[in-house]
Amino acid sequence: MVAMKIRDMKDNKSPGVDGIPPKLLLEIVEQISIPLATVFNLSLEEGIVPLEWKEANIIPLFKKGSRNKSENNRPVSLTSVICKLLERLIKDHLVDFLVKNKLINPSQHGFFKARSCLTNMLCFLEDVTKWVDEGSPVDIIYLDFKKAFDKVPHQRLLLKLKALGLGNGMINWIEKWLIDRRQRVVVDGEVSNWKSVLSGVPQGSVLGPILF
Repeated sequence: MVAMKIRDMKDNKSPGVDGIPPKLLLEIVEQISIPLATVFNLSLEEGIVPLEWKEANIIPLFKKGSRNKSENNRPVSLTSVICKLLERLIKDHLVDFLVKNKLINPSQHGFFKARSCLTNMLCFLEDVTKWVDEGSPVDIIYLDFKKAFDKVPHQRLLLKLKALGLGNGMINWIEKWLIDRRQRVVVDGEVSNWKSVLSGVPQGSVLGPILF
């Protein structure tokens, strides 16, 4: 499984704080997959998440307007590639758990394989067309949650996972993965001081979207 996930990685992705790029893992996949599997199993069994897996470099990408205003830059979070491998394995487990237990609403199109904005739009248009043909009134409300990922309360998220019936071991690992995170801004080789992340699901992570 680890070797397969390594081979699925794109070799042009940037590394996280640990400086390990996907290209390196791809070049030594035969030698590194078993040791990584051992480390991942120990991490899950002991509920230990190394600090390096909880650190992120924030790269601001300019969008438009004045460059002096922070809101005109889109922050890109670069996290550990090795941790992302384990996150992909955990995500597969979570998705399988949610699907088998029918915990995913059919109207949920985000962050799931074979579902997208396009499938959401097609379903939406089909429903609206049906209601209009039936002569029913149709009211539509559009919502946009600002900085939604950053505002997820950790304890509430963990309680929801427990209520869904997820195993205690997995919940414990996710809790350790969420707490004591920190990030810094990197611009032209210059770095800021570390800042603690006290809430939200990590931007740039694999698990962030599914947990949100």
